[in-house]
Amino acid sequence: MTATELSTAREEALDSAQGWLIVGLGICILTTIWGAVFTFTVYADRLAATFGLSALQASSIFSITTAFFLMVGGLFGVFAARFPLRPVLATAGVGLAVATALLQIVNSYVGVIVAFALLGTAGGTAFTIVISLVPQWFDAYQGLATSLTMTGIGFGPLVLPFAWLWLLDRTGLRTAFAVVIGVAAVLVFVSSIVYHRPSGGSQNATTVDTAWLHARIGDARFLCTAIGFALAFGWYYVLSSHLTGILTANGIDVEIAAAGLSIIGGISVFTRVGGGVIGDRVGQRKTFVASGVLASVCAFVFPFAHSNLFIYIVLFGFGIALGPLASLWSPIVLTRFGSENATATVGLINIATAGSAFLVPLTASALHRVVGGSVFPFITLGVLTVLGAALFRWGTAPQSGDSEQTLGSLTSGTAK
Repeated sequence: MTATELSTAREEALDSAQGWLIVGLGICILTTIWGAVFTFTVYADRLAATFGLSALQASSIFSITTAFFLMVGGLFGVFAARFPLRPVLATAGVGLAVATALLQIVNSYVGVIVAFALLGTAGGTAFTIVISLVPQWFDAYQGLATSLTMTGIGFGPLVLPFAWLWLLDRTGLRTAFAVVIGVAAVLVFVSSIVYHRPSGGSQNATTVDTAWLHARIGDARFLCTAIGFALAFGWYYVLSSHLTGILTANGIDVEIAAAGLSIIGGISVFTRVGGGVIGDRVGQRKTFVASGVLASVCAFVFPFAHSNLFIYIVLFGFGIALGPLASLWSPIVLTRFGSENATATVGLINIATAGSAFLVPLTASALHRVVGGSVFPFITLGVLTVLGAALFRWGTAPQSGDSEQTLGSLTSGTAK
């Protein structure tokens, strides 16, 4: 095809029905995969009982899973930029199916690690592809499409805790895992049939090679952006792994405690879309930073919340903060650093986030054991969150001649 034909094909693909189909499947994939991984706190005790794991071993399973989800999945995302997306996504579906099968037959701690590491790798690859592909299919409705897709990250913690509890009340962990991850694998296989980059979308893209990686990693602004996002999101990984245990230790019933993640996820469904609209009005970076500050405040006050009402208010605040933090970072990053090779760029951000996902929950657990309470760990978490928001803001500052309105243009569709 000639350059003119490629340009015409791309214009016809943007904001098309194909794009909205990709959004719909993306919502379903993120709901099941993100929900399965980041509602670990709901089934952690059953996992420990089923395989005879200590509390520390169970906690390490979550840390390892999230590290593979973000780091290895991110690496796969970088390499996926060099290949058609369909076979990469189909391979991720195979990985999910194999992880499900492994958990049915293993009986040791090492075996569980292998199964969950594979879950993290396959799930992280699918996650990276989804959040990097959707913006490429839209122009006028890019922000709306991105925000809607990211609601899957909210629907996961909203729906999956109740699904886990329902399944675990009626069957064992292995069967429950097979059902949830099996559904995710089917969705990924179906998506592999229709997921591909829009025609002509990469005609001007730079090849993802060592030179590209060196230039990206050598950019101080990009490094601050990646580290800042990782720190600003650390609180979420702590709550994903420890929230139910923290609340039940304070005398909250397990089912009510499990609903804590649902509250955060449910509220964030609305604030993801609302955050895009507000970002168009006042600036995406300002909205992101404000959400980071709110999450930091919630982390500061959480250990002092002893009544059900106070706890729900704090969880409500976490949910408000989660929406813009989860939905705005991708368009901000791709606008500041370019949408060419978007899958690789998002993959690098996820690799950086893996460090936070792995270390922050373990550090919080270690601090809790050393000081004998939750106050100091959560105060530290609050400081890291606001520091991360500040680093992200500095890293994504517009280049000379750009403006906040340029950054806001990615979500202009939500305001139309």
